[in-house]
Amino acid sequence: MVARLFRYLLTLFILTFNIAACSPSSKDCARTDVLCVGLVTGFGGVDDHGLNQSAWAGVQAAQAEGLVHHSAFIETVDARDHAKNIRTFAEAGYDIIVTVGFALGDETRLAAADEWPGLTFIGVDQAVEESRPNLAIVTFPEDQGGYLAGALAALTTRTGKIAALCETESLPEMWRTCEGFRAGARSVSATVNVRVIYHADGSPSELFNDRAWGEERIPSLKIGGVDIIFAAGGATADGVLESAAGRGMMVIGADVDQYYEIVANDFALNSAQKQAGLAVHELLAMIAQGKFSGGEFVGQYALGSYHALERLAPPTVRARLEGLASALAQGAVQTNVRPAP
Repeated sequence: MVARLFRYLLTLFILTFNIAACSPSSKDCARTDVLCVGLVTGFGGVDDHGLNQSAWAGVQAAQAEGLVHHSAFIETVDARDHAKNIRTFAEAGYDIIVTVGFALGDETRLAAADEWPGLTFIGVDQAVEESRPNLAIVTFPEDQGGYLAGALAALTTRTGKIAALCETESLPEMWRTCEGFRAGARSVSATVNVRVIYHADGSPSELFNDRAWGEERIPSLKIGGVDIIFAAGGATADGVLESAAGRGMMVIGADVDQYYEIVANDFALNSAQKQAGLAVHELLAMIAQGKFSGGEFVGQYALGSYHALERLAPPTVRARLEGLASALAQGAVQTNVRPAP
């Protein structure tokens, strides 16, 4: 996986400069000899240091390689515009439409099945429903992301005490993420003390937007000797990580690079991120080669940048974690996290 990631990044950051100014524009997308890709974000921009940015990088890499001829994106600012944004690309003659995020799942399936059956769709991080020959859904094994975060925490803790604070365990995605953290930590250390704490009270909307819940639990964890905190789950997780970093604890985020999200980012150790770009690039290559058939496509997780804290993860540790990520992606290592509680 490391070699694939290197080739992908090399393509993106070097070959992108070879896209000539005379490349086909959007007005050429109706031509049969011009392959156009449009990307719609579920919310936010393509510079979010997360899923949107990764998916867009995959599109750019495919264009740099000549797999597609023209690409553009629409950044959604209002969820009510999801269908309209998809329609904008479809009516402009774009051949492939990439939609990013769970919130776009329904609109993507409807567009693929009923409105635009002649186009090809890629839904990134969306639920797998009915199969469509013109739709590929990229899913990510959340337990593997948590596993990498747990392994990193166990290999870098100085006190031998780490913790994960997560959304309600009744949500399968949260369960897999946080139990994956526990499994990853124990896989590399038999002595590490791992605590996994779930937010059990409140309505679903409150569970993801309760910054105070995490902030209230950090002081006691700090006093108890925990020095690395992992969190997943919307604004609630943001509150956890902000509070922990503000108290000098190392933090590991999920999905988004937390270095760009928290104030005390000198304490952002890393983030377990979905490699949407690799998946999108591979699917675009399949489409260009006539090998696309739709269905579910399982993506990968990887740890991101250590930024200012690279010294805490020496080369031997980074190599071990990269090996774990590769083994997880290939199925050589199993998290043994059951699907749901």
